[in-house]
Amino acid sequence: MIMFSRIGIPRKLLVFGFFAGVSFFGTAQTVVFQNFDGFLSIGTQSNRTAGISLADMDNDGDLDALVANGRHWAEQNYLFYNDGKGNFKQGQPIGLMDASYEMVAADVNQDGYMDLLVANDNIPNALYFGGKGQEFTWQGSFGAIAPTRGIRLVDLDNDSDLDIVLAHRNAPNEICWNDGSGSFDTCITFGAEKDPTIQIAIADINRDGHLDLVTAERKSVNFIYFGKGNRAFEQPTPFGTKEDDSRSVALHDIDRDGFIDIIIGNLGTPNQIFYGDAESKFTRTYAFETSRMTASVAVADFNKDGWPDLVFGNAEDVNYVQLGSESGTFSEIALNKDLKEDTYKVITGDLNGDGLPDIVEANSGVWNLIYRTRIRE
Repeated sequence: MIMFSRIGIPRKLLVFGFFAGVSFFGTAQTVVFQNFDGFLSIGTQSNRTAGISLADMDNDGDLDALVANGRHWAEQNYLFYNDGKGNFKQGQPIGLMDASYEMVAADVNQDGYMDLLVANDNIPNALYFGGKGQEFTWQGSFGAIAPTRGIRLVDLDNDSDLDIVLAHRNAPNEICWNDGSGSFDTCITFGAEKDPTIQIAIADINRDGHLDLVTAERKSVNFIYFGKGNRAFEQPTPFGTKEDDSRSVALHDIDRDGFIDIIIGNLGTPNQIFYGDAESKFTRTYAFETSRMTASVAVADFNKDGWPDLVFGNAEDVNYVQLGSESGTFSEIALNKDLKEDTYKVITGDLNGDGLPDIVEANSGVWNLIYRTRIRE
């Protein structure tokens, strides 16, 4: 079910106000995703945004937005503050103008304040320590100067602090170990010299108590690095094919069988789910019917039916939600069939505190849009 209304035209390009939805006849519910002509956005800049992440930066109980801009060019990164209702009407620039792909937040020096880490393209990655009054002080760089595409923070060595995992395109990937004070001077590499890694996801896939790394590779097979403990990993296990131009990876138990599954977003070939099993072989797969230019994948349960749903963010195409079901099939909803943005990343989080996950698009060259999730009886 798709319904239309006109509420305003704040964007440069005329689009129709809308919300998209699907009805569930067994439950007499409709899930809808509302945007209102671009009124729900994070800022009004049309930057080359490559990544947005969510974190409660000011400790007020809601999710704030960290916007990484530039990609190959120098642009300003921003932190936008949530007003508690899912609106972002205050913000501040972060650091210098950089060529950034992703900015993430966590208390890496364990002083009680959120810190910022920025992944940059062929310039030093940047670390900022947070302090009172939402001040962020540059502390230096971390990792190699490389075509960095993604950053993850996780305690890989089980020493109670957060380490850095960096995805580099056409350069060895890196893990930088936290010494407990937010210093990341000790780094190791993994992967081949020219692995075209775009994104890395992390979970204990084989349930042995050690975290594993899963990579999305651009025009290459993808890899799983099974953790062995003591900061060591097995030789990479390939999956997928080199014909797939994989740009995004997410990990979740899609079929609720107790094993983590791998969701891969591909550019120009069907997106796939590789289902986990007791042996972590991932031989059972599901391919979505339509090939799209998918740059980002996110997972959430939008309609609260207990089955995970997916969001596919596409390059210069319509973005879609895929609603999961007990049968293992998916129902597709276009977020806005009239918009074909260059979406680099989609993320989910409850922005307005109503208990439903909302969707945020990181769009290059146009506004970064928010879609509020609603369930209607």
